[in-house]
Amino acid sequence: DGFINAPLIWLPPAYIAKALIYNQPKREALQKYVTDVKENGLLKKYWSLWLPASLTNFLFVPAHFRVAFVAGVSFFWMIMLSIVANNNGEEEVVVEGA
Repeated sequence: DGFINAPLIWLPPAYIAKALIYNQPKREALQKYVTDVKENGLLKKYWSLWLPASLTNFLFVPAHFRVAFVAGVSFFWMIMLSIVANNNGEEEVVVEGA
């Protein structure tokens, strides 16, 4: 799942969906995906979260809590994906009030 489905089937459509919502070209979305994978470590972040989570889920979590556990991990994955996907390489400037 993590080595074939995620990089080829699950993550690219997320970038394409975002492009469609924001009326951006699909080709640009796929280029952003490739950039995030190569330069921002998107797949490394994916694997660092989901491989231990899957191992924990199947080894330690009781069967009746597994769906809830995966839903909780998914919540944090969506936050991480949003941060990586919306990172445009610019540093954020914080302006303090007077």
